[in-house]
Amino acid sequence: MEPDVSVETSAMIRIAIIPIGKIPHQTLRDYYSMFLHHHTIPLSSISSFYTEEQKSPFTNQPWETGSLRFKFVLGGAPPSPWEDFQSNRKILAVIGVCHCPLSPDLDSVIEEFDGVCKGYASARVTRCFGFFPCDSQLEDGGKKGENLRLFPPADRQTQEMHLQTMMQEIAASLLMEFEKYVFQAESAGTILKTPLDSQASLSSEEVIKAKKRRLGRAQKTIGDYCLLAGSPVDANAHYSTALELSRLTADYFWYAGALEGSVCALLIDRIGLKDPSLEDEVRYRYNNVILHYKKSFIPENAQRVSPLSFELEADLKLARYLCRRELAKDVVDLLTSAADGAKSLIDATDRLILYVEIARLFGTLGYQRKAAFFTRQVAQLYLQQDSKLAAISALQVLAMTTKAYRVQSRASISNNSHINVSIQARWKIETMHVMVAGMLVLLAGCSVESSIVDSSGLTTLFP
Repeated sequence: MEPDVSVETSAMIRIAIIPIGKIPHQTLRDYYSMFLHHHTIPLSSISSFYTEEQKSPFTNQPWETGSLRFKFVLGGAPPSPWEDFQSNRKILAVIGVCHCPLSPDLDSVIEEFDGVCKGYASARVTRCFGFFPCDSQLEDGGKKGENLRLFPPADRQTQEMHLQTMMQEIAASLLMEFEKYVFQAESAGTILKTPLDSQASLSSEEVIKAKKRRLGRAQKTIGDYCLLAGSPVDANAHYSTALELSRLTADYFWYAGALEGSVCALLIDRIGLKDPSLEDEVRYRYNNVILHYKKSFIPENAQRVSPLSFELEADLKLARYLCRRELAKDVVDLLTSAADGAKSLIDATDRLILYVEIARLFGTLGYQRKAAFFTRQVAQLYLQQDSKLAAISALQVLAMTTKAYRVQSRASISNNSHINVSIQARWKIETMHVMVAGMLVLLAGCSVESSIVDSSGLTTLFP
């Protein structure tokens, strides 16, 4: 499972932002914050970088109103075994970030960046951005190949304008790469598999069925790339074909995936339009998505791999789409169903993400006590895992739901980087103090022995 999923997630292009060379943590964060301003690139802004080498397969591309959507992943991410099934899970571009004053040797920078890119076979575009180069680096940079782009020293506003131009160029490059992929997929008969397929023992009859399913899966994947390319009408046409072919071959899992994509295409195509029937259509289709994910469950694979996480993600996506007070009952039903399914999830990390998302949605809905209950579930799961990322997630949700349990927190970081965190809690269940203390201990990188918890719930951490 993945955090912060929504119906529109299928249209987001993942771009890994990777630090290259020596770069202070805060400097990296500052650079990363500049990228966040460019998560949406209008198609109308990339025409000067775009070259149509052959007639585009995206025949209904909305050049005036459409856009490409980026999702930046700081530090990158390992490849997902489900990338064939949902193309938006792939890292489709890699951007290296280099702080030139601490990396004087550009040859070493390029060598390190090339090595990093080898770990992202799915990336269609790679660029390395060097910030604040000196004069000699600027002079030398032009000889290092087109993937190295240097940003001359300038104020923040100028740097952001330069970055905007670079992101427009990357958007155009990605669009042209998507066109190439679609042409290849239509002609090459690409074989697409998921872990559900690899677990099945294929009889001769199953092999024949797999060949028949290939066409439907290819159409679904082409629809994915149309969606990533910002062309929802083209995406919907391919999804419609995929739905028909998947239905004929009883390929329920891919049917559900194509139906999910069609909902995303529908929303993007009608963005900005007030259509009272749209919500009912989204609800109807997503209920079908959930139903077909249920149908794709294979009992003999249940202990090793399961489509359950996709079913629960669909619950969360629909709940997030409907999440407002007047539809509270529907949202609560979806979140309750997702919580019930958590018991059957194979991966404990999936369960953790699920509880975090349920808590967030209950908090958004205004159901603070329910949100706090699932925060407690997060804390319990966290204590079973030695994971600082899990601690951060738990504490973020806890901060959102403090009112429900009258928890007040304050944190200070001294000049010598010693971390002192105090939490004063009034909750009748004493174990809450222990769980919060445990979260803070690992978050601060301390051992349990270096923490003191008194009976009032006051926790002090020592480095």
